[in-house]
Amino acid sequence: MGFSGYAELWADKRVRTLFVAAFFARIPAMAAPLVFTLFVVGPLDGTYAQAGVVAAASTIGAGVGSPWRGRLIDKLGMRRAIIPSIVAVAVLYPIAALSSSYAHLVPLAFLMGLFLIPIFSIVRLSLSVMVEERLRRTAFSADSVIAEASFIIGPALAVVLVTQASASWALFVIGMTEVVAGLMFLRLNPPTRSAVDPDEPVVDKPAKGPWMSVPLAFLFLISGGTLAALIGADLGIVAQLREIDHVGSIGFTYGLWGLSSLVGGLIYGALNTSIRPTYLLLALGLTTIPVGLGTEVWSLSLWVIPTGFLCAPTMTAATEWIAKLTSEERRGEAMGWQGTAFMIGGAASSPAIGVAIDQVGAWGGFVAGGLIATAIALVALGGQLIPAFRPDSHAIEDLKPG
Repeated sequence: MGFSGYAELWADKRVRTLFVAAFFARIPAMAAPLVFTLFVVGPLDGTYAQAGVVAAASTIGAGVGSPWRGRLIDKLGMRRAIIPSIVAVAVLYPIAALSSSYAHLVPLAFLMGLFLIPIFSIVRLSLSVMVEERLRRTAFSADSVIAEASFIIGPALAVVLVTQASASWALFVIGMTEVVAGLMFLRLNPPTRSAVDPDEPVVDKPAKGPWMSVPLAFLFLISGGTLAALIGADLGIVAQLREIDHVGSIGFTYGLWGLSSLVGGLIYGALNTSIRPTYLLLALGLTTIPVGLGTEVWSLSLWVIPTGFLCAPTMTAATEWIAKLTSEERRGEAMGWQGTAFMIGGAASSPAIGVAIDQVGAWGGFVAGGLIATAIALVALGGQLIPAFRPDSHAIEDLKPG
């Protein structure tokens, strides 16, 4: 294990610029969900359930749009593919900020999700092209760490905007900032294919034949299971701290959770070999189940550290294998489907986790999220026992140290 790979990546100006752009571009995206919630329960005088419907509409839109935008990147190149998203965001956010009707906000949220600027897919796709195979794991891990940093900053800035101005103003600012992020990537234009002019559409080598395989389907399933564990921990932490009347400590517990994920991502990126995402998801699920044993702020924060430590590595490993098992001609679409898998996993598991918390208490959220992730990991492990369902042997060897 060594950390020299991070220094090597940072020394590459193209990669360094991409990381910096991704950090700033993700901040408004991380802030948007909280701003939407506060906008619904504030100016629109709605309920948290209604805010959840808005969030679900945005998630469904993003789940539908992510593969479509990835396919556009594969066919047209990055610039031409994201221009419609930039225009849509510039129009939809101001309309939403001026909206005085909850009924109007739901379809607007769906369209916002549908045209969401695909920063995640673009960055991972570009890294798979710009970075040598031996550094790809380190690059994806570094990107996960950067995403964690954006996650820490985004919601905090959202709260400042809402409290210092208003939820409507905050929604408008978030939208305009996302437009700036899109224009920044439009100007940067990171490559998404090898040995081609990034200014020209990628239409000279159309993809042939099916690209989906059973191993890829399992990787998408694992991605969804990862979100189930994270949702279980997320909702469980809030519910547990409310039960013990320490809501003010949410920032402290979340901070340790995010910091442990950041450290886990850094260490995974420094490893000399890949770990199967199935094993990582199994460990993530099993460590999520007992977090509810923490009945005080300090014990809850300690129990959540192992779960956090496995978050970034699990998502990184899944992305690493998807990039390896997919040709460049279809990799953008594959990354888009992974984004959809994340969203479906979160949306599908949230109701079950919420019911568990309502029925048995906060600890039920951790158990439900952990059990869903564990069950998916066991299904994937069982599938790997079937020879026809295993990844190509050459791809496995390429993920081992050379």
